[in-house]
Amino acid sequence: MFNKRAVLLASLLSFLFFAASLSEAAPAKNIKKESPAPSAPSFQAKGNAAEGKRVFKHYCAVCHGLSAKGNGVNADNLDPHPSDLTSEEVQGLSDNEIYEVIEKGGGAVELSVSMPPWGKTLSGDHIRDLIAYIRTLNKKGSAESSREVRVSDLRREGKAECQVCHIKQGQHPTLAPNLGHEGTKLNREWLSKFLKDPGRIRPVGYVPLTKTKMPNFQLSDEEVAALTTFLMTQKDDGISASPLSGANLSDPAEVEKGKRLFTDKYACDACHKTANAGAGGVVGPDLSEAAKRLRPEWVFYWLKNPQAIRPDVNMPNFGIPDPEIRSLIAYIYSVGGGMSQVATVSEPAPARPDLVAKGEKLVKDKNCVACHTLDRFNSQDKKQEKGTAGPHS
Repeated sequence: MFNKRAVLLASLLSFLFFAASLSEAAPAKNIKKESPAPSAPSFQAKGNAAEGKRVFKHYCAVCHGLSAKGNGVNADNLDPHPSDLTSEEVQGLSDNEIYEVIEKGGGAVELSVSMPPWGKTLSGDHIRDLIAYIRTLNKKGSAESSREVRVSDLRREGKAECQVCHIKQGQHPTLAPNLGHEGTKLNREWLSKFLKDPGRIRPVGYVPLTKTKMPNFQLSDEEVAALTTFLMTQKDDGISASPLSGANLSDPAEVEKGKRLFTDKYACDACHKTANAGAGGVVGPDLSEAAKRLRPEWVFYWLKNPQAIRPDVNMPNFGIPDPEIRSLIAYIYSVGGGMSQVATVSEPAPARPDLVAKGEKLVKDKNCVACHTLDRFNSQDKKQEKGTAGPHS
């Protein structure tokens, strides 16, 4: 009987699997911050199935698919394969069992670490909402078609890609990163090259489920220089280099420890690749480019609490201890050329005011805020309650 129950629980191992993130799924709007998820009680969930469906689309569909049949964009990269949530096996699990797997993750219940813990990311109410939605999936017509979503459906739900450029006045864009932190997040050289010729950040080539990607604006070298200069002035004042002070991120022992954490404990490779070819997920950013793209100080705070930087990001908060974060950074940067690729938080010289002004004007002229936010909020200010942000890049 125990073995049968373990098999049933294993069918949920890929449930709510993170995309990315450092990965991405279709954005969910206005998911409110609520009380932290409690330890799994013995109960029958009484959640809101409609809200659960919305949360499912954002956090789960990248692996389980919109149909919830285990056919998401990242499904083929997971072992075990994402379960069919409409199946009798899944529907036969108790609410308490489903809650425990979602909250604690597979590793905590002696199952696969490919299922991350969501207790630090989702509130108890949202987990119950998800369970309520799962309970509707065995009803005919309750899940969405596994085919490509039709434009008529997108229009009805307000998610047609027409709105990438043609948004309603006052509507908060959610498709692309917040430009207000780029100077803290990105290395200048990488940003300049990306603006000139936007390439793939994720192996899949676009933000999963939205099919959106950065267009090539055919910018001149002068325009690239101006935009880069302006964006590098946009910083998150809550991020500093102090958490990495004194850390030897080139230490082979730290690199090896980080590799074990990456593959064994946190299963980051389920969504991320660390090489252009080979094993790894396709929905999260390719981390073989992380050393060239991202500043390690920003990565530290991101791994510490992704939702502090992007409140609606679909990468889970694992509650990783600081020493393990440093080890993970050591490994991630080792596969991308080492710490020699990165820059410090402070710019080497003051930005030219004329270029800053020209770059700011270009942001307006190119209508960048149709997809991006431009908010320099302090991500570590506990007094702030930020609104919804889109999936990370």
